[in-house]
Amino acid sequence: MKTFVCGHRNPDVDSVMSAYALADLRRRTGTPDVEAVCAGLLPEKARWVFEHFNLKPLRAKRDVYVRVKDLMDTTLPLIEAGQSLVDALKVLEASGESSLPVRARDGSFAGMLSPAKLLSLFIAKSDLSLPVGEAPLHHCAQVLVDVDRIHDIRKPVLKNPHNHFPVVDEKGRLVGTLLKRAFAEEPPFRIILVDHNETEQGIPGLEEIPVVEVVDHHRMAFSATRDPIKYTADAVGSTCTLVAKMFRGMGERPTREIAGVLIAGIVADTLLFQSPTTTETDRTMCDWLERICGETAAAIFEGLASVASPLASMSAEAALASDAKTYSESGMKFVLAQIEESNLAIFHRHAKALSAAMAARVKSEGLDFMALMVTDPVRGNSELLFSGADSVRRALPYRLGENGTWLLPGVLSRKKQLLPEILAALA
Repeated sequence: MKTFVCGHRNPDVDSVMSAYALADLRRRTGTPDVEAVCAGLLPEKARWVFEHFNLKPLRAKRDVYVRVKDLMDTTLPLIEAGQSLVDALKVLEASGESSLPVRARDGSFAGMLSPAKLLSLFIAKSDLSLPVGEAPLHHCAQVLVDVDRIHDIRKPVLKNPHNHFPVVDEKGRLVGTLLKRAFAEEPPFRIILVDHNETEQGIPGLEEIPVVEVVDHHRMAFSATRDPIKYTADAVGSTCTLVAKMFRGMGERPTREIAGVLIAGIVADTLLFQSPTTTETDRTMCDWLERICGETAAAIFEGLASVASPLASMSAEAALASDAKTYSESGMKFVLAQIEESNLAIFHRHAKALSAAMAARVKSEGLDFMALMVTDPVRGNSELLFSGADSVRRALPYRLGENGTWLLPGVLSRKKQLLPEILAALA
């Protein structure tokens, strides 16, 4: 069974790198068919890491919804319209099924052939050497497309009296059959979550497939699971720190490249150990990884810092989406976004466009409010833009600066410093 390892939506470096490294560890330790994927567009800083260590970047995946093609039975034969009725009967009998789909000469779905239809031809003493395409066929009430989400078609298919459903691709070509009994089977893949545990922050479709493991360094807000799962969590500065500990604890030595990937995640999330989320464990694991990688954490952090500013290279909407997390607390739904920017003058030039994009997002997504924290890791400060819920904004303990942004001196961590103040303002 396929296992995906995936971080949160709007992924950051720690999310991407912890997924990549954990997938490598799980493959080493006996879990077959594991693939790390990126829940959305790969951030440029993460792309730099993969290029720096000559690694293939993660595949971007929009969702993990189970689709018709995932449950489609590809072992059942298709009857060709040009086959004789006699040959078609042999195929149908060998399949053990009550009916099979017929593929027209142009590749499209022509209809379903069943023993009942063949029996009527026998009784009528028709010429059974005729091609199937000239025989009477019955048609299902529903033809499925291979990319249809199971979530969307489940109810109408289960209500349909037929048990076999022809499947066509987006060009209308017949490609297989979906059997009704497939809906009772387990999903064909499962998932391991890294750097998050809240469904709202996860890749779309997460709620439909089994979560078998979580590795995270955030607060716990995970939904109940049907079966026991492996859960690794600790109050450290980076999920990559936890993955490095797992390597070490299992007696596995990461490759030079994997060690570099893990260092990148650690220094990105701890801002080279300047963030208040940094722990001695982060430093210890990074020291161990440096000896394996042969590169220093400072050099890798410098390389990450060399990547162009998202504010200068992206639209306001894209910049806001590059690292944003959705929360639901005290009856309110809100988004906290964060961007690293060592030149806050660039932020000030784009503040008006960012504010407008935030207001539009609050309205379009039905949010109560949205906040953007722009962090200068060099000077160790942040500034904040806020849209919506004036009562929450007024309750925050921050001072308005000359540029119209809220000043957050010494604040570097969204998780440990901004989120608690937001939650306190909701109380």
